[in-house]
Amino acid sequence: MAMTEKSGRETRWRLLRDVAVFQVKLGMEAVLDITLIPVSLAAAALDLLLGNWRRPRWFHAVLRFGERCEHWIDLWGVAAPGVDASKSEVDALMRSAETLIRHPGTGPDKVRELRRWAASKLAPGDHGDQQPPDRRNDLPS
Repeated sequence: MAMTEKSGRETRWRLLRDVAVFQVKLGMEAVLDITLIPVSLAAAALDLLLGNWRRPRWFHAVLRFGERCEHWIDLWGVAAPGVDASKSEVDALMRSAETLIRHPGTGPDKVRELRRWAASKLAPGDHGDQQPPDRRNDLPS
């Protein structure tokens, strides 16, 4: 009987976690869409003003950026049953935040890990396709 109760709690927690992650992803998608409306119009206008209408450099850059963001957010991606988590970047970020909430003592390590992750995603010329090296063992004891 105890195993069934534990399994039920884990299933409820999993559902609540999946709903929370989905809501965060929906919010991120909404912010992305609202932001890309004026940015894409400005980029198209810039291409027209600069005479780039045959090969729109700025507008296509906005499209590529939006595509990368969509891939990064992976709105509809969820973990398959029996798998602990989906493989999207946002899900990994949410798992790190969940770990911080559940185990506050891991805070400094997680903050360093999140900083490295953010730096790798925001690095100029990097499209975020590569995983940063795992440096957890590099930390002083």
